[in-house]
Amino acid sequence: MKHFVVTLEFTGTSMGQEVSAAQAAFVHRLYNKTALVLAGPFDDGEGGMAVLRCDSLEQAEKLYRDSPVIRSGHATFKVREWKVLLGEI
Repeated sequence: MKHFVVTLEFTGTSMGQEVSAAQAAFVHRLYNKTALVLAGPFDDGEGGMAVLRCDSLEQAEKLYRDSPVIRSGHATFKVREWKVLLGEI
């Protein structure tokens, strides 16, 4: 299994409680499926990051494309493969 880093950049429009709740449920589902290792917002409030465990870049992109903040247009995302050299996750 490979690791992928997803970076989110918020578009600046307020996403509201409904999208925020849907996003929280989305990341919990990914975590429970063991595809999600870590996730959270950046302290400056302008985006966030997630670390996924998947077989391919395409799979990681497909997983996060279904994110409520992406589908609603409140954020853009980029996925990059991350080669972990030290430590365990």
